[in-house]
This record gives sequence, structure tokens and C-alpha cells, in this order.
Amino acid sequence: MYTESEKIEKAKNVLQKIAKGIDPITGQSIETDGFLNDPRIIRCFYFVCEVLDNVQNGNYTHKKQMNFYITPEQKNNVVFPEEKIGVNEFSKCVNACIDLSRSKKLTGIEINKRLKKLGILSEVKLDDGKTRTAINETSSQYGFESEKRVYNGNEYEMVVINDIGKKYLLENIEEIMTAEISNI
Repeated sequence: MYTESEKIEKAKNVLQKIAKGIDPITGQSIETDGFLNDPRIIRCFYFVCEVLDNVQNGNYTHKKQMNFYITPEQKNNVVFPEEKIGVNEFSKCVNACIDLSRSKKLTGIEINKRLKKLGILSEVKLDDGKTRTAINETSSQYGFESEKRVYNGNEYEMVVINDIGKKYLLENIEEIMTAEISNI
């Protein structure tokens, strides 16, 4: 009976042989012009070998499984521009201060989804069937406003965060990022 570590080592050796063009059963060179000689497939085998190495050494973390994490010291290091900003700029400022080996990045999309779930922001349907994030009757008390902006000659409404909103979001970001929402 093989241990998990031995199974990983054996699988890694098989993949490495295939990636080098060697039949893992016979030890002979694989003489084919099939998919096993495609550089994309070879790179895939090497990648899987690297993942197995990391698993074997206890160094494998799957980024998508990470949660958002920020320390009080990291929060103190966040610096925002003086003017009103959008949620993507907010995320960029916070991401510059967190340890990405321990935390997933913030995104404007995820923050907006959670703020909608909490009732701080809303979603409106446009004439073309698309939706956009919008303020509602409670948004202003949390520091969210709407401003007209122009991009490529097209005018649109953008939700912006004032100083009150920046402070609110930063102070409550952990709770906001753990708000339960569907489709994440």
C-alpha cells in the first residue's frame, strides 16, 4: 500500500516522463505526432508536476479559496486620493496594502454586490436590458453619491465614494466582505 506522498511522487514521475516524450511503461521514446508532442500539452504536464511538488511540500494554496484578510496595521497604511473615488479605486488602494499571499484581492464588483445585499446600494435596469449599480435613499448616509461622468463622449452616472464613505468602507470592510450573497 502506497502512502499519499508516494502516490504523488509516482504520479509526478509518470507525468515528467510523458512531458519528456518517454513512455512511462516501456521507457521508450514516444514516436508520435499526436497530442503528446504538442508544446501546450507538455507545458500542462510540467505545470501539474509543479502543483504536485507544492502539494507534497505543503505549499499549495488555491487562490480562489482564500478569503479577504486585512490587519489593523495594513488598514492604517491605506491612503486614498483626496477627491471622491469609485469602488474600483477604493479596491486598488486597499489591495496596495494587503498581503496577497494571505488574502484575496478586493474587486469593485464584489464590494458592489455586497453593498447591494446590505441595502446600501441598488441596481437599476437600463432601457437596453442591462443593469448598473445606483444609489438609493440610504446611500448618502454611508457616503455614496452619484455623479455624471463622460467616457468616450458618452455621459453616464457613476457611484462615487466621498470621505464619509471611504471611512465607512475601510472600517467595515471585513464585515462587508463576509456578507452572504449568491453567485460569487
